[in-house]
Amino acid sequence: MPKFWAPIGRGDATAIADRARQLEDRGYAGAIGNQVYGPPWASMAVTASATTTLGLQSGIAMAFTRSPFETACAALELDQISNGRFTLGLGTAPKTWTEDFFDEAFDPPIGRLREVIEIVRLVCEVAASGDETIPDYHGTHYDLSFAGLHPNFGSDARLVPIWIAALRERLCELAGETADGFIGHSIWSRWWLLERALPAVRRGADRAGRNVDDLHVQLWLTASIDADRDLAARRARGNVAFYASIPSYHSYFDAHGFGDLFNTLVEARRSQSLAQVIDLVPLEAARTFAVCGTPDEVGAEIEVINEHADSLCVKPPLWGIEQADAAHQAEQLEQLLLG
Repeated sequence: MPKFWAPIGRGDATAIADRARQLEDRGYAGAIGNQVYGPPWASMAVTASATTTLGLQSGIAMAFTRSPFETACAALELDQISNGRFTLGLGTAPKTWTEDFFDEAFDPPIGRLREVIEIVRLVCEVAASGDETIPDYHGTHYDLSFAGLHPNFGSDARLVPIWIAALRERLCELAGETADGFIGHSIWSRWWLLERALPAVRRGADRAGRNVDDLHVQLWLTASIDADRDLAARRARGNVAFYASIPSYHSYFDAHGFGDLFNTLVEARRSQSLAQVIDLVPLEAARTFAVCGTPDEVGAEIEVINEHADSLCVKPPLWGIEQADAAHQAEQLEQLLLG
């Protein structure tokens, strides 16, 4: 039986709390709070206060937009608020977002994220052990001194699990090497999952002498359901248009044979809105990067993907569709997942 997680969404405290209780009552394993227009901590705190068993996960916390020490403290605080239900989902996010929106350093992302993980682990280990000092950290990208700090994280602090969100192989390897789990991207194809991502996770685990089976594998899927297969694919084109217009995603799309489409969309987005470029996306691309089809077809594909996962987060297309259509898609998906 797959364990399904779902986005918590946005809204005021009442709306988020209601959504959290609904997810818990309906049998979801956990709720995911993302970081786009705000850090993921606030919605997770509201979710924690409204539930008792629902897991909580940042999906994802952008790794380079704040101090690693702040990230560690936020994770420990949310874990305490939720009585040990929090998982830190951590990722690089697109380079342009980090550099342009937040004016923070991004390169080199693998080495920088490795150090963020090390610092978060260091702080969590001290918190869990009750040690009276935190050792200084001297890395290539971060140089932290904790002199004068008296750790006071509470008696119930624990090692908060860290799951790394990945798109391409080097991040998958890093997850296998260093993390407690990894999160697959919502536009992964089945081919990428089986031929590139999972082997990369195993390479990283092998290099570190770890058992890859000890990692939690959470896979995200975008799914579009319709009796009209072409209509299902057309609904998913907005997701492709959104991600294919992010410059750092070029190699991923090129590996699938859509490098020219990527270049076209990047150029088009310089002067046009997302809605204006959706028609440039062929149905073949939509079907490659999203699960599209009838309820039976989508259900069958989810079952195939689930064979390789410990948990799943299946979402409807998010970009380029009407709000009412998105809500209807979410209802159909929930019926398909939970019955």
